[in-house]
Amino acid sequence: MQTNRVNHKCSWCLCLPVNKSLLMSREDFANQKKQILCASDLSKKGSIDLPIQSLVEYLNNIDEYVTTSSCSGRIIVFCEDKVEGHLKKGCKWLYTSHDVVEDGILISKLDPTEGNIILKFEPFILHVQCYNLDAAKLMLTCALESGFKNSGLVVGKHGKVVLAVRSCLSLEVPLSNEGSLLVSEEYLKYLVTIANDKLTENLKRTEKFHQRVRELFHNQQLK
Repeated sequence: MQTNRVNHKCSWCLCLPVNKSLLMSREDFANQKKQILCASDLSKKGSIDLPIQSLVEYLNNIDEYVTTSSCSGRIIVFCEDKVEGHLKKGCKWLYTSHDVVEDGILISKLDPTEGNIILKFEPFILHVQCYNLDAAKLMLTCALESGFKNSGLVVGKHGKVVLAVRSCLSLEVPLSNEGSLLVSEEYLKYLVTIANDKLTENLKRTEKFHQRVRELFHNQQLK
C-alpha cells in the first residue's frame, strides 16, 4: 500500500476540452514529483505492496509519471467498531492478505463478539500523476487494454493531471451481526473461493498492465 496527500476521487474519464495553458510546466511537474517521492508513506502498511513494487518503481523512473497511491489488491476481514450498541467511525482489522488465503485460516479469525464482521476483497488500484494529457492518455490506454475498465483521468487545480487505474472486481459480504454469524461454514468457504478467484484474476490484469507499460515505453525509446 502506498498513500500520499492527493485527492483520489477521480474515476471518470475526461472528455471536455482543456485549456492547455493551465497545465503544469515540466519544471513544476519535476519539482512536485520530487516532493511526492520524498514524502512519507501515509498508508497503514507504510510501504508499497510487494506484488506491484516493480511496477511502481518502473513508473516512477519515467519522467512524465509519479505514483501517488497504490494497492496490489487484498482480502480483508474486519469488524465495524461499536460503542454502546451504536456504530462508530472506523473499523478493526482482523485479517488481511495480498495472496490467496486458506479458508481454515480465515475461519479461525472470526469472532462474532468482536462486532459486525465483514469479508471484503479490494482489487488493484493505482493513482498516477501525469505530466500532461498526452502522457495520461497513453497510460489510460494501457490500463483499459489490460482489463481495468473503470479507469479514468481528471484535471484538477493548477493543471494537475491524475489517472486512476481500477476495476470492478470488488467483493463485500457481511458475515456476522449483533454477535451472531450470518453464514454457514460451507458458505464461508464458498466466499473464500470467490475472493481467491478475484485475487487471481486481479493479479493477471496487473501483470498484463505492467507488461503493456513496458512495451509502450520500450517502443517509444526505439523511435
